Amino acid sequence: MRVCGIVAEYDPFHAGHLYHLEEARRQSGADFVVCVISTAFSQRGTPGLFSTKDRAHMALLAGADLVLGMPVSYACAQANRFALGGVGILDALGVVTHLAFGVEVDALPRLQQAAQLLQEEGRALIALRAQGLQQGLSYARAQGEALKKLLGAQDGQNLDRPNFNLGVSYLLALSRLKSSIAPLPIGRAGSYHDTRVQALPSATAVRGALLRGDWQAVSAGLPNAVLPLVRQAVFDGRLCRPGALDQELLTRLLQGGEYASLAEMSEGLDQRILKFAPLAADREMLISLVKTKRYPHARISRALSGILLGLQKQPLRRPAYARLLGMRRGAEPLLRAIDKAGFPLVSRPAKDQRPEIRQDMWAEALWHMGAGLPVAQAYQQKIIKL
Repeated sequence: MRVCGIVAEYDPFHAGHLYHLEEARRQSGADFVVCVISTAFSQRGTPGLFSTKDRAHMALLAGADLVLGMPVSYACAQANRFALGGVGILDALGVVTHLAFGVEVDALPRLQQAAQLLQEEGRALIALRAQGLQQGLSYARAQGEALKKLLGAQDGQNLDRPNFNLGVSYLLALSRLKSSIAPLPIGRAGSYHDTRVQALPSATAVRGALLRGDWQAVSAGLPNAVLPLVRQAVFDGRLCRPGALDQELLTRLLQGGEYASLAEMSEGLDQRILKFAPLAADREMLISLVKTKRYPHARISRALSGILLGLQKQPLRRPAYARLLGMRRGAEPLLRAIDKAGFPLVSRPAKDQRPEIRQDMWAEALWHMGAGLPVAQAYQQKIIKL
């Protein structure tokens, strides 16, 4: 049995995702495709625009056979932890043969080289990275600049893009786990943060079009199978719009607290956040006040969600479980094979009292609060079966 794994957010699932999923199945010759998706909070550090349930449903409508949810402490995290969360789950299933991920075409030849350099942690890399840190760059930016110099990359090449960084992180996670899963990088057209809705758009572009009510652009950017679900979610008010949890966050910050032990906090970032919180009217204003070369937007955003969720710093190891979100009929042989490996797939998280799963459910409850929906709905979600 060939099984291709994909780690994604699908917020929402757009035409570029459909191209990637279909290419992953074709190039791997997979009998089944398993998607591990972020849950209530995203890797960019904010609540998802669409709910966990709706995003899982989109993936199934587009052809995924099984959709699993990543614990929120991995979903709302920097690239290396996010990658280990997704790859760790796929590896633990005991059936996945390939890992497909998208990378800008011009960066593909340098992907393995970059992963090898980071794995070896040679003197040249350490020195160049330290030089960048001394200049006030963030760790990720300093590392990206060091890799560019060591690989002889040109300025126009996409070695500092999120897709490339994630791709390298996936390779490092496979190596760390000594996994037998074969990496399958797939060339990605377009730009990760391009705000234009094109034939293969970015999720940023689709979310922007949706939030401004440009349904012509939204319709052009989404697969036909997914569009009705997106329309229904908007009509029913099943969206956590930007800023929806800002007052909850600012209220918590103004009450004070000790945040140094939380995820993404180091080098005094917690004190800087507390210093500027009284001057901010919303989350984005606070991020703009706190932001420096050392503290980029995404890191601050994740740190703020870490405060909302109470995400403690944790060792970098694979997740202990995944949430079973949905499956297509016909995937029963896949589930039986996974069951033999013994990795826990949690189908009723609301009834599970383990601290990490209760944290997942708290994140789901916060998402529902932000969407203006009854919190009880977060605890009543059932497995989607198509």
